[in-house]
Amino acid sequence: MKIVALDHYIDIKPLEDLHLKNCLGIAKSKLTPSTRYIPGYEMGDNFRLAVDYKNAEIDRISAVADNATEYLTPEEYFYYKDLSYVEQRKFLELYSKGYTDGDFVRVRFTKKEYLQDKFATFYADKTEESINYPHFTELMDWVKTLPFQEIGRILFFVTRQYMASDMHYDRRDEWYNGRFHFMWFNPFSAKKFFLVDGYEKEYIDSKVAFFNTSYLHGNDAVPYSAYSLRVDGQLTEEFCKRTGILWTKR
Repeated sequence: MKIVALDHYIDIKPLEDLHLKNCLGIAKSKLTPSTRYIPGYEMGDNFRLAVDYKNAEIDRISAVADNATEYLTPEEYFYYKDLSYVEQRKFLELYSKGYTDGDFVRVRFTKKEYLQDKFATFYADKTEESINYPHFTELMDWVKTLPFQEIGRILFFVTRQYMASDMHYDRRDEWYNGRFHFMWFNPFSAKKFFLVDGYEKEYIDSKVAFFNTSYLHGNDAVPYSAYSLRVDGQLTEEFCKRTGILWTKR
């Protein structure tokens, strides 16, 4: 399984109708900088070298581990953790030579005691409402209509104009076992999002999809800022049967 397009099963128009409210919510939210430590040639449009680098470093790099904070010593992190969003971003860009490709907006996120559990994002009891949650009440009303039997993390990914996102794997282990699902939403097809197979980009043309995150993935630069939404959890067995997505009882 690589990509499962879900446009024929999920009506994304209600999400697009919330565009004004979502943008206001994002503007009011506490942001988490997506600041990566990546080699210069990934920014220099040498796609083949970038893929080779990611594959060579795969035991170390993931969506989280590729963050510039990975390289901070305990002493450095002691100072970093108390900085504001703008201060954190400036510090990582200057001190760690980081590259900020966007921001995360956490609506629901992993509880502190489960941060080391890489599958915690798929469980309701291991995640909780963030301080941003009250900005998205209408969005949450819509999310609750989706065919999930359990909802965990809910996260916006915000990209910046004329900036490609860092290519990454979420994980390379056998996570696709029917117990962990998500839906990825790309309102208005604003992002040019792709998976990498070999050295080829395969674009996700649908506005709603489930895809295999053990493939390298990212998005091309576009001349505007854009957001996508991801909802983690476990889909219903009935919905998985209709769409051909693997489902296993937890």
